[in-house]
Amino acid sequence: MKKRKRTITLLACAVILVIAGGFLLLNQGAPAADPADYKPAPAEPEAGKELRALPDAGSGGVPGMTLVAENEALALYYNEQTAEVAAKDRKSGEVWYSNPAGRNEDAIASPFEKEVMSSQFAVSFRDEIGTLETYWSYPWSVVNRNFTAESLENGLRVTYTLGDVSLGIDALPKRITKARLEEKVLSKLDETLAAYVEARYYPVKNGADLLERLDEQVKKPLVLKKMLAAFEEAGYTSEDLAADNEASGTAAGGGAQKPKFTVPLEYRLDGDALVVTVPLDRVTESEKHRISSIDLLRFFGAAGTKDDGYMLVPDGSGALIRLNNGKIKEEQYVQRVYGDDPNDNSVSRGQVARKAAMPVYGMKAGDTGWFAVIEEGDAIASIAADVSGKQNSYNYVFSRFSVRGEDELELYTGDQIQEIQLLSDELYRGNLTVRYRFLTGEDASYSGMARMYREQLAKDGKLRPLEEGGNLPFYVDVLGSIDKQKSFLGIPYDAVVPMTSFAEAGQMAQALAEEGVANVRMRYLGWFGKGMHHRPPVKAQPDRGLGGSAGLKKLAAQLAEQGGALYPDVAFQYVYRDDGHFNPSADAARFVTREIAELHPYDRNLNRQDMYYGTYYLLSPAKLPYYVDKFADSYGKYGVSRLSLRDLGGVLSSDYRVQRVVFREEAKGIVTERLGALREAFPDLMVSDANAYSWPYAKHVIDVPVASSRFSLTDEEVPFYQMVIHGYLDYAGAALNLADEQNLRKQLLKSVEYGTAPHFLWSGEPTPTLKFTRFDGMFSVETEAWRDEAVKFYREASEVLGPLRSRPILEHVRHAAGVVEVKYEGGASILVNYTDRPVTVNGVTVEAQDFTAGGDEG
Repeated sequence: MKKRKRTITLLACAVILVIAGGFLLLNQGAPAADPADYKPAPAEPEAGKELRALPDAGSGGVPGMTLVAENEALALYYNEQTAEVAAKDRKSGEVWYSNPAGRNEDAIASPFEKEVMSSQFAVSFRDEIGTLETYWSYPWSVVNRNFTAESLENGLRVTYTLGDVSLGIDALPKRITKARLEEKVLSKLDETLAAYVEARYYPVKNGADLLERLDEQVKKPLVLKKMLAAFEEAGYTSEDLAADNEASGTAAGGGAQKPKFTVPLEYRLDGDALVVTVPLDRVTESEKHRISSIDLLRFFGAAGTKDDGYMLVPDGSGALIRLNNGKIKEEQYVQRVYGDDPNDNSVSRGQVARKAAMPVYGMKAGDTGWFAVIEEGDAIASIAADVSGKQNSYNYVFSRFSVRGEDELELYTGDQIQEIQLLSDELYRGNLTVRYRFLTGEDASYSGMARMYREQLAKDGKLRPLEEGGNLPFYVDVLGSIDKQKSFLGIPYDAVVPMTSFAEAGQMAQALAEEGVANVRMRYLGWFGKGMHHRPPVKAQPDRGLGGSAGLKKLAAQLAEQGGALYPDVAFQYVYRDDGHFNPSADAARFVTREIAELHPYDRNLNRQDMYYGTYYLLSPAKLPYYVDKFADSYGKYGVSRLSLRDLGGVLSSDYRVQRVVFREEAKGIVTERLGALREAFPDLMVSDANAYSWPYAKHVIDVPVASSRFSLTDEEVPFYQMVIHGYLDYAGAALNLADEQNLRKQLLKSVEYGTAPHFLWSGEPTPTLKFTRFDGMFSVETEAWRDEAVKFYREASEVLGPLRSRPILEHVRHAAGVVEVKYEGGASILVNYTDRPVTVNGVTVEAQDFTAGGDEG
């Protein structure tokens, strides 16, 4: 009997252990990549040398500045009094300053604003209670001579100490014995002053011989000044202070309660470029003050009130802000590179805008200009710009880097809500690097900037030219299955509704082929895992309701035979279903508040997240390798060599899990590594909403921006994005049948100007089926309603754009309002007239709402 009980007990324990082990294993979630593998490797800092002036016979000099580095293209100058630098083009003689040369004569700038304009950078930080403060390098370092400069190979390093470096109250011992106070201070002062000092120290409880400083009295400015003077008169030294602090076990103090930061700023000449770097691994901060962001070279190359030109910002397809445009009541332009971080627990949407998909900005002033590319830290950067007439007389554009995660925590006390600003504990420790290049003459334009950027990307192997020939693609998204709430006997349940089967998609492709549309690139949405909002992508099993794996293979073969291709679509970063392959606690990202990144779609009417539309999770970037690799292994068995990536090239998020912080810059490294692996497995990738870092891995990019956000401060939108990638990638904008502009003629003109191929979203089922679902934004997707118009659109666009598909765009010219010309490599050009009347440009007449192809082919 005892033996039986023992056996039962052992079996029960074993079952409990198995259950506990399974529970533990389940809650560990998917295997995580180590963020340390994607963190920048700490580089050994280049040893600086004593700063020495170089002989300046060849470049002609810059008044008030010393030559510190030069090469065949540029000379770098430095002002030892103000820490400002200047880059001089040795061929043209043009000089670009880090700070406006005439700032001290600015009639509208306040004394404080002049200090801002004299600064090379700013550090914004928060204290223990979340108060935000900003220290500028000039008033908080240079004025006090708290900076050093040293020579680097081909450059210069300036190391700034920002903050009050004086000890203040900590120059007085916190605790000191009666004997030491008498010996070192009181005995050397007159009777009145000695009594004054002695009264500010009081015996410690249970320590009659030990005195403690009465801080409430001493910290008053006049008292502190008199006490410091008394100790100085007595000859009390820093060695005495250290000895007393050590004897009493008191921390050295040293101003630890005051904000204090050390920031090195490095300038190097690299060919025709000035490369500016902040190595964050060597930035220090005081114990209770944490850096939130760094503004870098706010006024580099700033333009004055007499300059004519514009600033280029990467808003959407690209936008221009005219110098001195008089919009002094409008908000400053600020936009985060690669869009907002979705790891944000704010229920309200702050700004509805197109994103900045490229880490670039620039300025044209007269016949000169400069162009900047953020090379390191781009994923944590924002780009800001403003015009003259507000706080100063200069137009400027610059980059800002958020070096910590930031979020807001709401505390409820009764009927009051208190908002506390939180920063992540960990500081990003990579480099912040911006490359500035300079333009003169005809190259000083946004067209010249686009050529410069494209050529650099091609040189670095990040863009590869398209092969000559081939038809203009026709992109069609096919809506497979969706999830929709239904009810049975009054009980609601989630059902999967097929919208277009594989066979119906084949019929669409056949109908297009019969109309002469040969190059159909079909992206199939919602083909596995129960629809558009599919399961975590671990198993790529085509839904039976659509036709199963046989239907998928048949459709792919049909499109290939017709000269097109099938791109089954997959999303990795947003998880809508928890089916055992995803554990929110372990696999989801975390907000700065340490909550699970659980989100809801935005209600367009309320402009806020609404739980009515469901819930989804943000996948931790550290878990991406597991899910991507699992999906690739499963998907590969179908023999389809093409794949569409819905979010991997366009969404970049962070994760602030305490034990595993992943900054957006590290997430970019994880994403690009997985993009590279997918491209190797499936050479023909289609990327939606592609950020610049995903271009090297794509053959097709869709949903590219074809407009800007039209912020009030901007004046004109330009196809800068398209000018960079045309001739190197096939691309299309968003689905035309879902665009805000429903005039297809105007959309055709925009397509011809921007070089975009046609793109539509179609469904076999009627649009009303989508009513009361999360997909009701797809308000017009019936194939029959659009096919004839789409074919007509394709024929017109293909006739002019097809022969130019593999040619780069050389120049984009706006001849007048509504009249533009696009010039291509080889001499071809297209004139587009958006106006309601005929126009004549250089002897060529273009009818109203029409375009004409021409130019000199060569």
